[in-house]
Amino acid sequence: MLARDVAKRQLAAEEAADDDAALKAPRQPPRKLARRAARAHSRSATSSALRVRESALFRPVRAIGVVVDSLPISVQTLGDATFITVSVGRGFQVFDSDKLRMAYIGPRLNEKVRALINVGDTTITALKSDIVVWHKLTEMGRFRGHRSSATVLCPIGSSYLVSGGESEVLVWQLSDVALEDPASAIEAKGKEKSKCILAPLGRLTLGEGFGAVTAIRHPPTYLHKVLIGGTGGEIQLWNVRTREKVHSFSCHKGAKESSAVTCIMEAPNALDVVAVGFASGRICMLNAREDRIMFEFQQAQGRVTALTFRTGPNALPHLVSGAPSGEFVVWDLEKRRSHHVHEGAHRGPLSSVQFLPNEPLLLTSGRDNALKMWIFDTADGLPRYLKGRCGCPGPARRLSFYGDDDKELVVGGGFDGTGFVQKISFIQDQQNNEYSQASLKKMTTAMRAGASSNLNHLPPVVDIAYCQVRHFDWPAVVTAHDGQETAMVWSSSNQALSQTVLAPPPEANGASPVSAVAISSCGSYCVLGLENGALHRFNLQSGLHRGPIPKTAEGALEMNNVGAKVPKKPFNAKNPPPPPKAHSGRVCGLTITTSAQVVSTASHPKDCSLSLWKLSTHEAIGSLPLGKGRPGSPSCLLMRCLGALVAVSLDDGTLRVADLNSMSVVRTFACGVPATDIAFTPDGRWLAAALCDGGLRIFDLPAARCIDSFVFAQPALGLCFSPSTAFLLTTHAKNNAIQVWANKFLFDPSLSAPLLRPEPEAPVHVDEPGAPDEEDDDEDDEDGEWEGSKQDAVAPTASSTEPLEPELLTLSDVPPAKVLATLHLDLVKERNKAAEPPKPLPNAPFFLPTAHEGVTPRFAAPLGEEEGVEAKQEVSDKGPASRPSFL
Repeated sequence: MLARDVAKRQLAAEEAADDDAALKAPRQPPRKLARRAARAHSRSATSSALRVRESALFRPVRAIGVVVDSLPISVQTLGDATFITVSVGRGFQVFDSDKLRMAYIGPRLNEKVRALINVGDTTITALKSDIVVWHKLTEMGRFRGHRSSATVLCPIGSSYLVSGGESEVLVWQLSDVALEDPASAIEAKGKEKSKCILAPLGRLTLGEGFGAVTAIRHPPTYLHKVLIGGTGGEIQLWNVRTREKVHSFSCHKGAKESSAVTCIMEAPNALDVVAVGFASGRICMLNAREDRIMFEFQQAQGRVTALTFRTGPNALPHLVSGAPSGEFVVWDLEKRRSHHVHEGAHRGPLSSVQFLPNEPLLLTSGRDNALKMWIFDTADGLPRYLKGRCGCPGPARRLSFYGDDDKELVVGGGFDGTGFVQKISFIQDQQNNEYSQASLKKMTTAMRAGASSNLNHLPPVVDIAYCQVRHFDWPAVVTAHDGQETAMVWSSSNQALSQTVLAPPPEANGASPVSAVAISSCGSYCVLGLENGALHRFNLQSGLHRGPIPKTAEGALEMNNVGAKVPKKPFNAKNPPPPPKAHSGRVCGLTITTSAQVVSTASHPKDCSLSLWKLSTHEAIGSLPLGKGRPGSPSCLLMRCLGALVAVSLDDGTLRVADLNSMSVVRTFACGVPATDIAFTPDGRWLAAALCDGGLRIFDLPAARCIDSFVFAQPALGLCFSPSTAFLLTTHAKNNAIQVWANKFLFDPSLSAPLLRPEPEAPVHVDEPGAPDEEDDDEDDEDGEWEGSKQDAVAPTASSTEPLEPELLTLSDVPPAKVLATLHLDLVKERNKAAEPPKPLPNAPFFLPTAHEGVTPRFAAPLGEEEGVEAKQEVSDKGPASRPSFL
């Protein structure tokens, strides 16, 4: 018995020791990467890729009008849903494949995305120097070790990640992301101590003649192996676990020098079969196991940009390839020939083609900022367009809010020699739509005078004007195009090009391209400015020409004798001389004020002035010289108007602001370089100027000083303030997106008095990644000094009823509605006057009676006046009340 008791005690002690050891042992991390996001989020601070630079008054918010850039898309199936992840420059977006609606918007990064791939519900992005793994807004970890930016990513399950950039290929341990102490971790310093930074497991030595890496794919059933293709035409098979080359293929090399490999795609239903696309248009069906070519195709459209196989039950054996001309070709693998060539799928080169898994749906994306879905449901197996999302095909040159609210914009620009007019929604991206140009095919050559030979698209847009008042009455959007002698009219309600064309007559100096357009506030008249300096007025509803500006003596006489009979001219009479031109050079600025005055300016140095004309009679009102007092002979570049204020940019880098009421120049700002675009705030307080050197400056017109300055990597082509003054919108060269900047003056209470800040000495480079370390580092020893200096800097901006200085004006932080209400204070008092004098409240008893509802004590309601009188009468009839008995 004693031995049995001792054995039981030893067994219990051993079990208790095992339990303690199990409790002390570290908990095993979850296998799925996404489940580690919560631990990574709680352990790390904000990702350095999310830190963006901001200026004194504006902070970057988001980008609108962009759907996809030139990077290939990534398709991932999670459960029953399929999601499409696309890159949008400095971020990524996720679409739902059912309706192509936005499912998720990724974080705005401070660097451009070079490559993108999905592993489960995590997204891997290749930035300039690091590869970052994201789970929504949480950075789970990053890989560091590339000498150049990675441009190709290929995951092998959830264990390994292979990345390639230029001539180097690195292998990473993907399963170590978000672990506490991974074996491949790099010892981080400073702020990166809490981040998971992993080093590569090794590098793959490709050889000297391999060239830059262009494609990396993982064939099915090839354990830990990838196919790598390069610009030298080489294709190699590597084992990423041992970092050894397994085989170098030679069957695709002919007698001639092989062209560069552009893409590789493995066959989903046939083992060892891989399709390889080359820059010469050649497509090889390669047997990777036997190193032989099964058959070949030759794409007549040129370079093969992408490849994809169709999958699914009862699916036809089709291979789809993309072309640089915007077409995709469907190849029949059984008959080994071309099945269909779909022309005009995109307006630029196709960057990605991909079939959805087990569905007859094809996704295509191109450099025209469009994502389209095609369905193969016809009897002959041909595709048809199903749905899509489109943004600005190219950089928007002119943009403006359509209406008095922050809902939608009308933009115009150009892409690869063609123009576009598009509606961009500020609220929902799925409402973006490009105006149709189908009616262009029905127009004659005379109606398209000066246009290019492209019958499908107009030339790039030079200027645009609209009037929302006539939205449903008649087409009221007018555009001028590069090198075209006519102005085109668009219908914003139908979102299409109309048949109305505004063509100035050649005998009235009309044989010249249109350079500027303007529409009256009533929407009935339109004025065109030509490159030869002529101005012409049209009736927008009928499209009839109403005469040049200024009119000839005969034209003025005809206007005065409206309704009188005009004698017929003899047959051999000579044509009258052309009317005088309004300007000596190209009309670069044109607007119509609310008082029916036409304001125009030209780019000729001898005509550097503002000219005013009457809209109804075409008579000259006056002229305001702009180059007076300036050295040399400056000329005007562009003009913008807001009410009676007109801002003009000169070629010597000067901004002139004129007041039409006083006919004088009221403000002059020296920028140093010419401006590409200028814009007023709706209240007329600020003036924004985008400069040719990439800078953007904000001027306060009442104070006549610069209050903000920042620099872009690419110059801003267009500017626009929202009607609520809450956002500033910019468009840039070589970028399809419209950048949105929030006005911190409206959202940040500490910026209630920006004029109290000193003028910016140097512009802020907002496109550089992150913020300077000096702004982010807060040492413990300097916390007190930093907080004290910050309080001293913010103290002057605090609101106060007393002036900050005896001789200075203190800006009020009272809302504008309250300030306007003080102007009608008498009416407000009269409206708020009481209908009858206030009645005195009844006296409450000193001790409030208490009643009980169950066990909860509550105050009993006091008696009313009538009830109190009746109670007093009852008491007087019964006599004095006796004290209650406690017995």
